[in-house]
Amino acid sequence: MSPMLEVENLEVGFSSRPSLVQRVRGVAPATLRAVDDVSLSVERGAMLGIAGESGCGKSTVARAITGIVEPTAGSIRLDGEELTLNRSIAQRRKVQMVFQDPMSSLNPAKTIGQILSELLRVHELASKERLRQRCVELLQMVGLTEQFYDARPARMSGGQRQRVGIARALAVEPELMIADESVAALDVSLQASILNLIQDLRARLGLTVIFVSHDLAVLRNVCDRMAIMYLGRVVEENETSALFRDPRHPYTSILLASAPRIGRRFTADSRRPLEGEPPSPLNLPPGCRFNPRCPRAVDLCRVEPPAETKRGSLRVRCHRAFEDD
Repeated sequence: MSPMLEVENLEVGFSSRPSLVQRVRGVAPATLRAVDDVSLSVERGAMLGIAGESGCGKSTVARAITGIVEPTAGSIRLDGEELTLNRSIAQRRKVQMVFQDPMSSLNPAKTIGQILSELLRVHELASKERLRQRCVELLQMVGLTEQFYDARPARMSGGQRQRVGIARALAVEPELMIADESVAALDVSLQASILNLIQDLRARLGLTVIFVSHDLAVLRNVCDRMAIMYLGRVVEENETSALFRDPRHPYTSILLASAPRIGRRFTADSRRPLEGEPPSPLNLPPGCRFNPRCPRAVDLCRVEPPAETKRGSLRVRCHRAFEDD
C-alpha cells in the first residue's frame, strides 16, 4: 500500500535581491535554496512532525505541499496524483493549512460567520439556507459555541482565534491538514488544549496531519514519525519513539539533549550547547552542511556530502551514523 502523501527530491529556491554593485556590473543575483532535495512520505491517518532551527526550511516545505510557494524541482503526489502550483479546486480542498498567527490570517473586517460562510459558498459545500447551521457545526467541532458566529477576530483570545483557524481549514473537508507552528504563540495550557483538539479531530475525521514545530516536546507527544531538518535538508527521519531513544545524527542528538525534561540526569554531553550559527544558505560549506558546528566531524565530513542511508524505518545523512554499532 503506497503512502497517501509522497514528496520526492523537493527543491524550493528564491532569488536574492541584487546589490547595487551587482546591478552595476550586471551580475545575476544568487539563488537561496531554502529546500534542497527533500523527500518525505506520510501514511493515511498518520501524523508527521517536522522540526529544526528557525530558517531550516520546514515552513517552506509545508507551504510547497499546500501550494503557496512553487517548487523549483521535485514532485508532490497525493494518492498518486501530482500536485502542481496550478491546482484544481478539488486538489486545493484536499490540503489545508493552519497558520502560526491566526490574527494575521483572519480578515479583521469580517465576522467569524462571514469568514466560514465565504468558504462554504465558494466551494458549494452548503446551501444558502444551511450556511449558518454548517458554520455553527464547524465552531462546535473545534470547541466554540454559536455566540462566536457574530464575533470578530480582534475580540477573541489567541486560543479562540487558533480554533477558528482550524475550523476554517476543516470547512472544505480536507484529507491532509498542515499545522505550521500552530501552538508556538500560545501559553502552555492553551497549547495542550489545541494539541488535544487536533488529536481528537484526527481520530474522528480520519485526518492525515503534518505538524511543523521547533518544540520537540510537542512533537514527541503527538507525532508518529519525525523528520529533522538542517539548512534545507532532512538529516534524519524515523519513528518518533526510535528517534528519541536512539538518534543517529549529531544534530538530532544535540537538539534532543537541549530539550528540558523533568527528572533528567545531566551529563557532560547533554550539557553541551549547539555552538555557533548556521552558515548562510547563500554560502554553504563544502561537505556535510553541519560540519562547522558538529562535535564529531572528521576530514571526510568537510569534503564529501553524506548520502542518505536507510536502515529499517530510519533515514539519515551522516558519515558516522552507525560507527557505534
